[in-house]
Amino acid sequence: MIAETTPRSEASSRKAYLGAGLFLLLLLVLFGIGMLPRLRHREALAVEAREAGGPPFVLATRVQARSAEAQLELPATIEAFDQTPVYARTSGYVRQRLVDIGDHVRQGQLLAVIDDPQTAQSLLQARATLAQLKAQLAQAQANAQLSRVTSERWQALEAQGVVAHQDADQKRAQAGADAAAVAAAEANVAAGEANVRNLTEQAGFARVVAPFAGVILSRGIDTGSLISAGSTSGVTQLFSIGKSEVVRVFADVPQTASTGLHAGVPAQVQIRELPGQTFTGAIARTSQSIDPTTRTLHVEVDLHNDGRILPGMYATLRMQLAAGATPTVLLPANALVVRSAGPQAFVIGADHVVHLRALTLGRDLGALTEVTAGLSPGDMVVLSPGDNVMDNVKVQPTLQQ
Repeated sequence: MIAETTPRSEASSRKAYLGAGLFLLLLLVLFGIGMLPRLRHREALAVEAREAGGPPFVLATRVQARSAEAQLELPATIEAFDQTPVYARTSGYVRQRLVDIGDHVRQGQLLAVIDDPQTAQSLLQARATLAQLKAQLAQAQANAQLSRVTSERWQALEAQGVVAHQDADQKRAQAGADAAAVAAAEANVAAGEANVRNLTEQAGFARVVAPFAGVILSRGIDTGSLISAGSTSGVTQLFSIGKSEVVRVFADVPQTASTGLHAGVPAQVQIRELPGQTFTGAIARTSQSIDPTTRTLHVEVDLHNDGRILPGMYATLRMQLAAGATPTVLLPANALVVRSAGPQAFVIGADHVVHLRALTLGRDLGALTEVTAGLSPGDMVVLSPGDNVMDNVKVQPTLQQ
């Protein structure tokens, strides 16, 4: 058995070594295929530099430190100041629809009438039941009155020794029972009245009225439509109504630009469909917290509307950002290099050798970006670096003011 097992083990080992060797060879081939284009590209750049007669020419500038006021420009959405959907509070068929899209309505105006026969029948039955309970109360009160008078007479006779004490006690007990029956009947009447009030209010929901003065923005019903009460998924929305004399402009400000934004900060709103017109206002309110999902601050600007601004429009919101408390280095946007290692910039040393330097960024100011770490005032950076600009490569800079 030992003599037969040993050759098989050696064969298995040789196959394992052979497989590992082939796998390493495959990795080397793939690495060579991946690196070969890069090496050829570097060689081509070097040949191009030599043929050009020296280091490549680059456009450069010196960064400066200063406190910058910047204008923040964000996409925004316009909505009516008050806007709400209107749902049915009772189920049934639409008997009348009295308004349509675009109609101006006042608060409490009748919008639609719902035919709800089930609630109407329940109300009639509740009223009949209430009348019956009131009759029972009257009967209980009469019985209690008779029992009380009878008990008083028997107590007088008991004092004279005419009737037995047992009989007098029975009359007193009967008077107490009849008084308790009156209390129970009164409670039943109160419950019946509450049921009638509830059904009366429910029947009143058949009249759909406007919650506030505004404009009908949408409608989802017509005469004869079958609707259900409630506002859950799948339930038909009757109308949506908005109050657009004042509109809200919503925008989400990135965390890096949120400092200093508060109620009262001036803002400007521009709408592409209204060219040449700028609507001025101020921040009315902010969320005063950063959304942990989007890392943004929610801001709202209220604008008085003369009818030209329509709820639902897309707009551009501009706000002036205050200057920072301490000066920071401002880097031109075309000098910023964003790679997997994070934001970087090519910095030209005194010997004109380029060094790729990691940066820590502050606010995005559009054409400029604040750099809080990685650059010093006076550093020379490469603008719009091309493929011929690499780390530790000598260049010929041309300064741009």
